[in-house]
Amino acid sequence: MNTFYIYIRILLRNKIYSLISIGGFSVCLAVVLLLLSFLHSEKQHDRSILDVDQIYRVIHTQNSASVPEQARERLEADFPQILAATNVFIHLEPVVWNEKNYQVNVVNTDQCFFKVFSTSFIVGLREDIFMDPYQAVLTESCARKIFGNKNPIGQILNVSHMIDVRVAAIIKDLPKKSSLQGDMFCSTALRIRYNSQSILGQKEVYLYKLFIKLRTDSKPGELESEVSEIIDLYNIDRHKGEYLLQLFKEVYFDTSIPDDALTHANVRLIRLLSWLTLVILFLAVFNYINLTIAQGTGRLHELGVKQVFGADRFRLITQFLMEALTQITIALVLSLVLTALLKPILVGILGKDIQVSQLFEKPSTLLLILAGLLVIAILSGFYPAVAILKLQPKYMLLKQVASIRGSFDIRRFLTILQFTAMITLIICFVTLVKQIQYVRSKDLGYNTELLIRIPVHWQIQSHVPVLLDEISNLATVENVCATHGTPGAIYSSSGFKDLIASQITSDYRFIETFQLNLLYGRNISEGEQANVCLINKTMLEALGGWDSVENRNILGSKVVGVIDDFNFKNLYEPIENLQIRNSKDVFSHLNIRFSPGNITNSLASVQEIFEKNAPGFAFTYEFYDDWLG
Repeated sequence: MNTFYIYIRILLRNKIYSLISIGGFSVCLAVVLLLLSFLHSEKQHDRSILDVDQIYRVIHTQNSASVPEQARERLEADFPQILAATNVFIHLEPVVWNEKNYQVNVVNTDQCFFKVFSTSFIVGLREDIFMDPYQAVLTESCARKIFGNKNPIGQILNVSHMIDVRVAAIIKDLPKKSSLQGDMFCSTALRIRYNSQSILGQKEVYLYKLFIKLRTDSKPGELESEVSEIIDLYNIDRHKGEYLLQLFKEVYFDTSIPDDALTHANVRLIRLLSWLTLVILFLAVFNYINLTIAQGTGRLHELGVKQVFGADRFRLITQFLMEALTQITIALVLSLVLTALLKPILVGILGKDIQVSQLFEKPSTLLLILAGLLVIAILSGFYPAVAILKLQPKYMLLKQVASIRGSFDIRRFLTILQFTAMITLIICFVTLVKQIQYVRSKDLGYNTELLIRIPVHWQIQSHVPVLLDEISNLATVENVCATHGTPGAIYSSSGFKDLIASQITSDYRFIETFQLNLLYGRNISEGEQANVCLINKTMLEALGGWDSVENRNILGSKVVGVIDDFNFKNLYEPIENLQIRNSKDVFSHLNIRFSPGNITNSLASVQEIFEKNAPGFAFTYEFYDDWLG
């Protein structure tokens, strides 16, 4: 204990040095702990699912996760290695109870879902589910959201303004850290949302995501070729090919499969933060070693006296190590306090909650952290001690540091390394800030100011012409158009040979509403019945210029005009081919541009018109600025 008091006295005697070394190290350590907590949290996705090491997703080698629904039963019947297989199709749907709309994440699936993912039933029997296809299963939170404290069992819900289902069971919520999320589970037999492809001969295939649970002694690699053969029996020609079994706990970090309705990590961000954590940690250690050596040169007289009076080098080295360990322990305690202060800032930047306590839940993780701090203490204490104690006592007593500066060459190396790492961090930070500013200030090619999008349910598409007329008559509305797909959410595409184009269907009001530039030709005419389209500049260049495309039939529509390029996908992707086709009766959204003024009153007027013409259907909207941001 007396030794500990001596170390504290040494720290207090050198207040400025102690504040800089311990304070700087604790701040760095706090940031490292927060970043490690975030990275550890991301790694825990899907790990809490029972038997997750036995669960696999079936994916196509050409970046697809769609499998014909009939393959599920055949796979279960033909392969004893498969304990259970389930079809899954996830979509956001309106659910109505007591004339009130709720937006619910609906999972179309089958009874085996609850076997594959081992969900816990609170009310109801697992074995009886979907024996009647008009049954529904709700998660605990969804039941509470809709029914409050009322008993939900036996209650009738209308899904997608189309089918009535009866609540038959309540299950615990799926783990928050799960790639697969859902609030309500319905039978695939209901066909709430069609996901099909037709080809010659009227062959129709309903596509689902397929998850299977294997026996513990099964080898997935040996099953893949046989699974591919079974799936191809039910596949349409364009989906034939090789299928793989992907471990479900790897799905969260796999962003190669588009539109799989699962939650995924920001892999680029995780890589960046991993490197950043290492750089900050190394900088903290190097800085501490440099400060220790610098402060040690100021203690040469003390160390020289101790050696003259018989203190051996081992004892002095031990003193340095214990001082370093004491300082790092103090820094660790301070860093835990600082994490509480810095946590809200990092949560705001990353957009995810961070629980530092998770790092200390597992003994192995705790031991790893403590071992790391011990290594840092040894590195930061041992080398300065050895470097300083190489000096002879007479030089220490005379404090002749200049004559023995060669003993401290490592400091020059560490200083160069520190500056290099710091410059790298500054460059990365400046680049990151510029990228954020670029994304925020980037001209998307269309004006998002005061522009909103309103989802249109497929059952009220016949009401869209009236909605357009009445909304366009509002004094506060500059323009309005109906579309199937919107910038940022493309729902369809078409291709022939080497030509592939994304498609948005709309009418003559699309250009006016999104304020696009018409480069060649004309706009779609009001009430035009022929299949015509506008193409973007990128597609024009791919096709050889205006002279080669004017009035030419391309992918089923005659080209009448060319619009300037705009970003209809995310900014990470280059602008691709796009067609704006005139729509007859297929709409997914209303897009409204307001005049400057009282937006609250304008939205209230639009809502009144919407609810008058589509009673019972939920009115929801998003500003493009918020939605794209």
